[in-house]
Amino acid sequence: MPLTGLPITDPAIAAQPAVVIKVSNDPGARPQSGLNSADIVFEAWGAGPTRFATVFQSTDAPTVGPIRSGRTQDVDLVGEFNGPVFACSGGNPTVVTTLRNSDLQVVTESQGPGWRLDPHRRRPHATFNDPASLRLNADPTRTGPAQQYHYRQAGTAATGDASAGFNLHIELVHVQWRYNPQTGRYERSQDGGPHLLADGSQVTFDNVVVMWINYDHSFADARSPDGGSIGTGTALVFSGGKVTTGTWTRDDRLKPISFTDASGAPILLAPGSTWIELANSGQGLFPGTDELEVLPG
Repeated sequence: MPLTGLPITDPAIAAQPAVVIKVSNDPGARPQSGLNSADIVFEAWGAGPTRFATVFQSTDAPTVGPIRSGRTQDVDLVGEFNGPVFACSGGNPTVVTTLRNSDLQVVTESQGPGWRLDPHRRRPHATFNDPASLRLNADPTRTGPAQQYHYRQAGTAATGDASAGFNLHIELVHVQWRYNPQTGRYERSQDGGPHLLADGSQVTFDNVVVMWINYDHSFADARSPDGGSIGTGTALVFSGGKVTTGTWTRDDRLKPISFTDASGAPILLAPGSTWIELANSGQGLFPGTDELEVLPG
């Protein structure tokens, strides 16, 4: 599968368009729904708490949200998924115009099927939809994304230094990822407790990557950070209880992000889901004090 490296069991699913859904991580939006079904999640600065760009292609969730607004940085960030359906609640008029002028197929709240409000939540944290309904908006010419990352064979041990996980202070959120050797997956906590979803499950992913990127001020609103996902920088790849420090590289928004080790060889991920933390390097125009603590194995 193009976004997980798992075997293709249904060619039709492998060829279907990806759906990107912007999900809030504000305290009022928690607990969220659907994150564990995503193939890839990007966690980025959001002018306060972080915000998630959740990418669904191989597996859909029955409900995802709360869905919030897009950002100008999203045009570059998810450009590699071959013109995906991009769902957000709306946004600053300049942001929405920028998104619609890109090759993303933008779907905002109440446009197309599936939009619903949770009667037990208050706006702006009450909007939900699901990938299957959102995919119905896709133009018939839209197809699946290209293969994104490099994967090791199932059952093959990861390379790198032993690590139990890491602690990351990203914007206003304190994140912890811990490797569970029984499941071979990473379990997420934030702000002092397990990151639990609405169904009671903890957020767990097969791989976690920390990408250090530069954030500048968005041209749509100087108060909003705009993370640069084109260029190069330091990346730490956590997979299989190991960590490899390397480099992320991307020279075109339509191309996948490349992760390579010190020798220039691709860093191999475990087949499955990948969560990418877009930490602020502090070298852009938008100052940041993100801090990473890598734990020994």
